[in-house]
Amino acid sequence: MKEEIKNNLTLMTCEEVATFLNVKLSTIYSWLHYGCLPEHIYRKLGRKPVFIKHELVDWFIDGAKLIKRR
Repeated sequence: MKEEIKNNLTLMTCEEVATFLNVKLSTIYSWLHYGCLPEHIYRKLGRKPVFIKHELVDWFIDGAKLIKRR
């Protein structure tokens, strides 16, 4: 299973995610800052968040529920 994921792994920047979800870039950063996005859809590379496309798509298809702000 992990091999299949590794072979099809596509990463997205915050800019690409904002375009994909049709929201402002600042909204993505706000969601990240306040912990509104599920942690399984992105990883941090240093200070930069990188989104895992298939996880983002699955989250979106499943209703794109945001987590309540901290």
